[in-house]
Amino acid sequence: MPRKGRGDRNWRRYERDWKGYERYRRDEGNLFLAKAKSLVDSNPDPWTPQKLGQPPYPPKPMVTLLLLKTWLGMDYRSISAYLRAFQEQRVKIGLEKTPSHASIRNHMLRLPEAYLRRLSVQLTKPHQKGG
Repeated sequence: MPRKGRGDRNWRRYERDWKGYERYRRDEGNLFLAKAKSLVDSNPDPWTPQKLGQPPYPPKPMVTLLLLKTWLGMDYRSISAYLRAFQEQRVKIGLEKTPSHASIRNHMLRLPEAYLRRLSVQLTKPHQKGG
């Protein structure tokens, strides 16, 4: 008879792949970034760049950056500093130069809520029960 709260799993015999777990923990940022980038690339642009003013950052890499920012739980200044410190992440996202914290904030304000919800559902669907 299993103990209360443990279900029917025999925890003493439950095999754990600790090497796989450590590999995932070491690479989880890159894995998330690859998944988010492929998801954003498979969706249409969230907005069309305007023709006036300074050339804007491309919309899809900025959306990928905003997803990374949210996933890491950073504020705008911190994510900007993170990209300056880790240039390889900026290149993986697809940005030629690091945007300022104000540019990142402005792109977040531009992002349609429906677009963000759709990405969130697509990103978390494989991890939900029955998904």
